[in-house]
Amino acid sequence: MILPSPTDSPRAVPPFRADADSPTPEGADESLEETARLEEDYVRQRLRNDLGRDPSDEELREWLREHTEGY
Repeated sequence: MILPSPTDSPRAVPPFRADADSPTPEGADESLEETARLEEDYVRQRLRNDLGRDPSDEELREWLREHTEGY
């Protein structure tokens, strides 16, 4: 049995190439910054609940390191 290659399909998507000339979607930087801020707020609130006090920046970084180490 011969399997078709991915390029034989009419819906084949070309591989992604990040070129220096590629335009960045408008608002992409702001969206990424907002996502990072929301995630930090979530972690800060979670640690605040667990510790019963505001976590230090070092505790925040340690929690993030422990929970993202495997990624």
